[in-house]
Amino acid sequence: MVNCECGIGDKADYQPEQVNGKWYVDYSSPDIFGQMSDVTIEFHLENKTYQSVLTFTYTNESSPKVYDSTWSINKDGDLEVEVPQLSNFNSVYRIVAAEENEYIIFRGCPEISDGKPLLFIETEKRCPNVQKLKEAVQKLGMDLSTNFYKDPAVNC
Repeated sequence: MVNCECGIGDKADYQPEQVNGKWYVDYSSPDIFGQMSDVTIEFHLENKTYQSVLTFTYTNESSPKVYDSTWSINKDGDLEVEVPQLSNFNSVYRIVAAEENEYIIFRGCPEISDGKPLLFIETEKRCPNVQKLKEAVQKLGMDLSTNFYKDPAVNC
């Protein structure tokens, strides 16, 4: 597991129970959607670990892929993510922004991002409030339309 700080930012104030349920991974920076679309993660909190199911469709295939993953809350409140079939995404991630019933923004340093921070935005609704996302991303010093890639399956 890649475990680097690479500037993952300050931790957001959130309650672990806020993460429970199904989330849509709508935006990423840099682009992780080059090969995949319609990405969802469903979390179930058990003690200090989220058992989760990651689902996405490769752009050259018609049926979705489903992978189990584990997101363990460590002593610092960060999430140690392990997806056995997609080990290049394994890393320590931090929730850097969150609004209940709206969005969660994760930042980590997995192998796939070549030592640079990987951010991804998960939304609770299939068609999120884009204005709220823009404001949250601006607080992180970025712009949603220029710094993030949108999942091509999101057509809201």
